[in-house]
Amino acid sequence: MFTEVELKYPVKDFREIRENLRRNGAMLICEPTEEKNTLYDLPDESLKHSGTLLRLREFGSEVILTVKEPGIPGAMKIRKEHETVLSISLRAAEEMLKALNYVPVFHYEKTREIWSQGEEIHICLDTLYFGKFVEIEADTQQKVSNASRVLGFNLREGLSKSYRQLQVLSRSSED
Repeated sequence: MFTEVELKYPVKDFREIRENLRRNGAMLICEPTEEKNTLYDLPDESLKHSGTLLRLREFGSEVILTVKEPGIPGAMKIRKEHETVLSISLRAAEEMLKALNYVPVFHYEKTREIWSQGEEIHICLDTLYFGKFVEIEADTQQKVSNASRVLGFNLREGLSKSYRQLQVLSRSSED
């Protein structure tokens, strides 16, 4: 189990961010990689109603199962996260969830590039069809705040919304 603290910042492009990351000693740990995410719930939506998230992710050749517990209210997204890399195919994992009565409720894809500032701070450069985002993840609010400042972001402009919420908002603003 890991407590994840994160903020997202919408950006126009990643050029300056990459330069800033290199200048501040961050290391590129994963080239841009296609990622497919599917959220699951029971037919009665009990996970959604409890604030719990169940996600199956295909990241490159890895299949990752994640459970995120209900979040802690605040300016940053804070959730306990349980995550494991599965040693089965995506199809087999989907069939297992289906056998347990879980159904897919939301799907999104992105390209993710991952940088590390030490082992405890990850900076993800995410491209989705509705925008580009810098996602800063760490295990404490202070680390996220520090990384945000180093990258030149204003904490007040950080988003604690999920990509699911941001995608829904982007669709409603298109109307």
